[in-house]
Amino acid sequence: MIYLVTGAARGLGLEFVKQLSANGHIVIATVRNPHHADELRLLAKENSNIRIITLDTTKSESVKAAIKELDVVAPNGLDFLINNSGVSGSDGLTAENTTAQEYLRVFETNVVGTSNVTQAFLPFLHRRNTRRIINITSILGSVENTTDGYKSAYRVSKAAENMLTKVLAGELKKDDFVVVAIHPGWVQTDMGGKDAPITARQSISGMLERIENLKSEHNGTFFDFEGKALPW
Repeated sequence: MIYLVTGAARGLGLEFVKQLSANGHIVIATVRNPHHADELRLLAKENSNIRIITLDTTKSESVKAAIKELDVVAPNGLDFLINNSGVSGSDGLTAENTTAQEYLRVFETNVVGTSNVTQAFLPFLHRRNTRRIINITSILGSVENTTDGYKSAYRVSKAAENMLTKVLAGELKKDDFVVVAIHPGWVQTDMGGKDAPITARQSISGMLERIENLKSEHNGTFFDFEGKALPW
């Protein structure tokens, strides 16, 4: 299978690349700046099934350049698109003091960036029959579960990304796509912090077990790394 993973320089994205490549899949890993992704570059040097593409999901020129590069490294298309790239926003800001600039900054990456990448790479997914799109979102984007304003910009952006998942699922169903939103859990990464209860390895292993077994009936669903259905 051919996977494309965004935000692959570190954390969950890098762990996706490690596990997928170890399982023999072709992995196209995108990063904003390959020169700042030492571990990924070393991994690619040691594994011929990993390709690195420069991509800033929020910049149209970068997306266009990535399309051209993808045509070279994956001319036969993609099976899976994993939209992992994202930012967390400032921990200290709530609904009472989050600025417009903070909302826009977080929304641009977590929602607009995901949309940019999905639209750009849809033709590559159409070239193959698998047609899976996985958006890495968060339980913090669950409207039903929200009771406070902690990490307001992040919550709002992830709620919007969840809705993006639903509208894509509805629109692409006619072409036999399966589009899902997955909460990776609270993970020990730069974003999750060292006090998180699960490791990146555990999270990715769980998510891949679900991702690799997606069926048409899963289209438009929201669940966590253990497969538990989550409220929108």
